[in-house]
Amino acid sequence: MGTVRTLAKWIGLALAGLLVLLALAFGAIQTPPGKALLARVGSALASSNGLNVEISGITGFVPANMAVARIVVSDPKGPFAEVENVSLDWNPLSLLLGTLNIDAAGATRVALQRKPELPPAPAQAESASSGGGFALPVRVGRFSLDEIVIDEPVLGHAAVLSLVATAELRSLERGLSGAFNLKRRDQPGSLTGRLGYVPQTEHLDLDITAEEPAGGLVARAAGIADLPAITATLKGVGPLDAWDGRLDVSAGTAAKVNGAAQVRATGAGRRVSFTAEADIARLLPAQIAPVLEGGLELAGAATIDKTRRIAIESATARSAGFGAGVHGTVDADAMTADLVFGLKAGEAARFAALAPGVAWKSAGVEGTLKGAFAAPVLAARATAEGLKGAGYGAATVEINAATLPDARQNLTFALDGRADGLSADDPKVAQALGRTASFHVAGAQPKGRAPAVTTATVELAALTSRFSGNASAEKIAGTLKLEKLDLAAFSPLAGRRLAGTAALDATLDASGDLSRVDTSITGGTRDVATGIAAVDGLFGGTTTLAAKLARDGQNAIRVDRFNLASDSLTVTADGTISRTRADLAAKLALADVAKLDPRVSGAVTGEVAFRGSLDNLGLTARLLMPAGTAMKQKVEGLSLALTGSDLTGNPAAEFTLDGRVAGKAATGSGAFATLADGARQLRNLAIAIGSVSAKGDVRLDAKGLADGTLAIAAGDLNDLSPLALTELAGRLNADVRLDAMGGRQRVAVKADAANVSAAGQSVGSARIDATVVDPAGAPALDGTVRLRAVNAGGMDISQANLTANGAAAGTSLNLDAVVNGATLATTGLLTPRDGTIAFRLDRLNLARGGTSITNAAPANFRWSGDTLAIDRLTLTTRGGSASVSGRAGSALALDVTLTTLPLALADLAAPGLGLSGTLSGTARLDGPAAAPTGNYSLSVARVSTRDLSANGLGPFDVRADGRFADGRVSTRTTLTGRFLSDVTLTGSAPLGAGDLDLAIRGALDLGLANPMLATSGAQVRGRAAIDATVRGTAAAPRAGGTVRISGARFDDGVNGVNLSNIEGVITGTDRSVTLSSLTARTPNGGSISARGTVALDPAQSFPGRIDVDLTNAGLVNSDLMRLVAEGRLAVEGAFANNPRLTGRLVVRHLDVNIPDRLPGGGAALNVRHVNGGRNWNVSTNRPGAKAGANAPRRSNAGMALDLTVSAPNNVFVRGMGLEAELGGDLKVGGTTASPATLGGFEMRRGTFDVLGRRLNFTRGKITFNGTTDPDLDFVAETTANDITAQILVTGAASRPDVTFSSTPTLPQDEVLSRLMFGRSAGSLTGAQALQIAQTIAQFSGGSGVLDQMRRSLGVDSLDVGTNAAGTGGQVGIGRRLNDRMYMGVRQGTTPGSSQVTVDMDITKNIRLQGATGADGSAEVGIGAQWDY
Repeated sequence: MGTVRTLAKWIGLALAGLLVLLALAFGAIQTPPGKALLARVGSALASSNGLNVEISGITGFVPANMAVARIVVSDPKGPFAEVENVSLDWNPLSLLLGTLNIDAAGATRVALQRKPELPPAPAQAESASSGGGFALPVRVGRFSLDEIVIDEPVLGHAAVLSLVATAELRSLERGLSGAFNLKRRDQPGSLTGRLGYVPQTEHLDLDITAEEPAGGLVARAAGIADLPAITATLKGVGPLDAWDGRLDVSAGTAAKVNGAAQVRATGAGRRVSFTAEADIARLLPAQIAPVLEGGLELAGAATIDKTRRIAIESATARSAGFGAGVHGTVDADAMTADLVFGLKAGEAARFAALAPGVAWKSAGVEGTLKGAFAAPVLAARATAEGLKGAGYGAATVEINAATLPDARQNLTFALDGRADGLSADDPKVAQALGRTASFHVAGAQPKGRAPAVTTATVELAALTSRFSGNASAEKIAGTLKLEKLDLAAFSPLAGRRLAGTAALDATLDASGDLSRVDTSITGGTRDVATGIAAVDGLFGGTTTLAAKLARDGQNAIRVDRFNLASDSLTVTADGTISRTRADLAAKLALADVAKLDPRVSGAVTGEVAFRGSLDNLGLTARLLMPAGTAMKQKVEGLSLALTGSDLTGNPAAEFTLDGRVAGKAATGSGAFATLADGARQLRNLAIAIGSVSAKGDVRLDAKGLADGTLAIAAGDLNDLSPLALTELAGRLNADVRLDAMGGRQRVAVKADAANVSAAGQSVGSARIDATVVDPAGAPALDGTVRLRAVNAGGMDISQANLTANGAAAGTSLNLDAVVNGATLATTGLLTPRDGTIAFRLDRLNLARGGTSITNAAPANFRWSGDTLAIDRLTLTTRGGSASVSGRAGSALALDVTLTTLPLALADLAAPGLGLSGTLSGTARLDGPAAAPTGNYSLSVARVSTRDLSANGLGPFDVRADGRFADGRVSTRTTLTGRFLSDVTLTGSAPLGAGDLDLAIRGALDLGLANPMLATSGAQVRGRAAIDATVRGTAAAPRAGGTVRISGARFDDGVNGVNLSNIEGVITGTDRSVTLSSLTARTPNGGSISARGTVALDPAQSFPGRIDVDLTNAGLVNSDLMRLVAEGRLAVEGAFANNPRLTGRLVVRHLDVNIPDRLPGGGAALNVRHVNGGRNWNVSTNRPGAKAGANAPRRSNAGMALDLTVSAPNNVFVRGMGLEAELGGDLKVGGTTASPATLGGFEMRRGTFDVLGRRLNFTRGKITFNGTTDPDLDFVAETTANDITAQILVTGAASRPDVTFSSTPTLPQDEVLSRLMFGRSAGSLTGAQALQIAQTIAQFSGGSGVLDQMRRSLGVDSLDVGTNAAGTGGQVGIGRRLNDRMYMGVRQGTTPGSSQVTVDMDITKNIRLQGATGADGSAEVGIGAQWDY
């Protein structure tokens, strides 16, 4: 017992001592030193990971009723938040009762200056947690923050708020309550709410309200356009067995959300249902907004039983872009589910910004999820039809995903996919790609571990690849076999046409983050073609690769027997670079450097060797060209050697250059070093190539300031041409001095140059003597620059003089120049100050001829960082003006005003443009430069050009209005003018990358083409309605739409072509233009129709085909010719490269009417033919006249012809006493510019009347040579008075040449005399001589009475003459009844002379002829005719 008492005594004393120590410590904390120590400990405990918390000024009774004067929170950049006068009044003893009881807490001021910038937080180990309520019940009697100050960098808008709140948070079983009131103190706006839950009655009360006026804090923080007023309420009240709630949110016209929820008691538990409609598309980024355009609809219903088992009847989400749904059961306690889900994508156009260029006809996902959340059984199927994108396509795509757990919740997974009907825009890519593709991926996820892929295969015609092993986020180990790769199939991905094949085998053992890698690779390529000359030159044949590579974090790199070999290049490497040693060496051998650039030739070898260790790494390298050429100049023994040391610490290096270029020495040397103070130095630089030399020493200190000199002397820059691989010329001398002045860089340059030229740019002369201080910061200049005869970038600067005078007030600048013939004069003052650069533009004048622009008053510019501020820049010219003010840079705040600005100002930049009209308008831009907001309104009055005016077009008026928002510019542009009706351009375009969305609508009067047709005598009338869109990107636009032609008519009075009732529909896409229909009527009631398609493929010169059908079409109807035909023609081939016109025409009727009176004997004019071309025939004034069938075809000479024209008969030639019927077939070849005909229309029958004397033609033929004026070739022959007389009718139908000849040969008047009167010319009476003269006159004009009568009677032939016996007169008429039968009637002046004749064509060469007379006589005969 004594021992026990003793032990109890000592335990009591220890406890008493401990209590005394605790009391002393508690008392010490209440002292100022103790509270200061507590502040330091608290600061240290609260600070971590770049976040620094500084607590100071603890007062009051610790810990029950205490205060903190100040808390400052900082990140690596400094303080970003501050809290003042923090107070806490609570009862620590309440913890013994299991409750945290706070009577009051808060602070008088909380200030947030900016957002913190902290390093990434370290990964935290996952900790298990359990639900079931709050760990410790909390009661807060009052929590208040009297003033919350938010500076502009935090939310983009400064604000001052206050917060008061109370809360009692116990558990769901014991009840909850709370209230809060957040108000703005500087502006209207509030967020208030209360929450109450009474478990005994299961009564839930929820009431939250938010309000702010237009321009409020939330709208600004969310970036809502136009900053609308915002109101929001969330309310619900009632017992959980019959609870109703409602959500209403409104943000002006930008967004609206309405929703309702219900909870109702059921026999098994409670049923929860909800519906919501959200119109929020305008709040979302431009890429996502189209998916939710028109609103998002949410709906669902589920039953929750008392065991927390949830039966989901349905849960759906629908919008314009997708529809999704799920139903099934979820067991919250068991953490299991049995769900069925589905998703269908809407039209692809709504995803254009998220997936540019991707399209589909249908796409969706469906599947089931069963089992435990940690290891579910998943079966999902994704399908798509008509999938297209990136130049590829697939008719169908199907992907199946499945997971399967085992009893230990280890999970296996598999992913299988297949695509059928593969296609590609490029036929060569499609051929290489094949028609099907498939892939398979399988793997496993052990419980608690990362998933790992064990096998993967991809198979299609162009690619076969297999992986086996184990690949996860932790480790990758396995083999990869690329058995086949056809590069052509992947051309669209590379953005260029590829060819060639590749194969690869690799083994890989690496960490998941690839910080440790050990791999072995073998493979190669064959016949690679990329369109990049250097790549194709090196790897166009056979290339092999073999290597073993290893990496051990940052410690070592190992290369083992690396060998890359092609037909012209070999690269080898072997060795190690590690912390302990470096012995890596590599060699290069290029058989001919022309493989890289054809301007250079010769073999090149190179070698590099690393030595030392990774911590003290050195190298030696050498590149050598023993012999070769550059720019056709000889290169001999050219070598470049480099020696380096301490590359990973303080690098240093020396180089030498040696050899001969173009027969001149090329030498050089220099050294680079890193000094102990961190400065870097280039010393003893000396390079000399022919007459060009560069010498210098430059030191760059740790602050980046340079000190040293550099001298360049070039007697002839052409000496550098072989090394620069471009032609250089001229003389240049320059001295550059670098030093620091007052901590700022100073650069002094003295240079002069003459006749310098390079890459198409040239400078006649230049003299520079200038000094610049702080060129990269706030530059100050002093000196002069004189330029003469500068031609650069399309600008012709005949002279430019810049004078800069530096002074304490700034740098005065004066520039006088003549640019593209315009004189430019400017003066101003440049003033760098306090990190900004200010420039005052005092005078600006730009003038050419009578056009000039000048500033109305001095304007001020200020650069600060990346922002340029413009203060009142106003330019005036000829009654117009333009003004700009505001800020430009990464953020914009610009106002632009244009007032009747003459468009003729464009001549100042582009001489000869000749624009007329004026431009007026306003524009306002705000926000970030990459995605500005604002609006614009522009109008262009009476815009035109000299060419438009000369062609009777214009002037036009243009009006454009639009907005800048969401990285796009929208527009509504109207164009009005003489031939335009309601032409508008609407839609939007991206300001950077993105898709176009433009629509063009309106109508054109086809009469706009008449001024251009005026020279041909043709004109067109009608209307074309345009409804077109432009999609795609600016780099690859996709146009589509429709043009409808209606009420159109075409008249060509010169050639007698008249088409009426022209109607047509032309549709276009980004791939083709389709002539859906085009119809026209001809004067005789016939018709012409056309249809076809042209592909928009520039690489194939726009291939296509258009078919033209003619039905009884009266193609020509003039005094010279009347043509009726039918048939089918086709225009096919490459429309941009002389397509072909093919087909067959059947002539139903062709009348060639020789003019009744030919032109008189006007004097011949001396005509000079301009640009007549080689085939211009002066005698006929027609291109290609008399071209034979074998005439050579010229390239680019028009559309190729391959036509067949068939006319069985019904071809008539009449006039000047000639009447003939013809028929036959002809082939038309050559081109439209130089047609060549084979064959012609041969005479079936024909007569020639000379003063009542009728002659039969023995030969007749007409041919065509590309015009509606055919060539005639007729011969009539008769025997009279011991001679055989011939009459020849040749030449163009519009100007026939009628000649007389005979056998034996006699003069033409003698032939006529014997032909008409049977006697010689010398024995003619006066009356007979007069008749001879009248006959000659006939062939120079003559009467057309008979032909006019024939036309009025509607017959094919009408003749008046003597009968066969010569005893009386005779009249005959005739008409062709069909293709084979001709009927005629003759009536003589003697009794019984009436006669009916019938001609029937048995074959092409045999004709049956018959006649019957009024006197009972009858005749029948067979005629035959062959041409040879």
